[in-house]
Amino acid sequence: MTINFDTVLDVRHEDSPIPTIRTKEVLDALPNGQVLKVITNKESSVRNIRTLVANNPFTLLHELKNAEDFLFFIQK
Repeated sequence: MTINFDTVLDVRHEDSPIPTIRTKEVLDALPNGQVLKVITNKESSVRNIRTLVANNPFTLLHELKNAEDFLFFIQK
């Protein structure tokens, strides 16, 4: 499965709540319709990013976990 994205945010080395804050900042700056790929490896960030998307006018297109990381594809 291939998902096209416009911007990548790698917050693997950031502790909570920084990944969620940075995700919100980048999404707010994106033009409508663009897709942000977020990479994190913190379980707490996963829950917080899901909540961020649910409480804002963003769409979670896809979420997956590989061996080390969690990936989110979020459309503004």
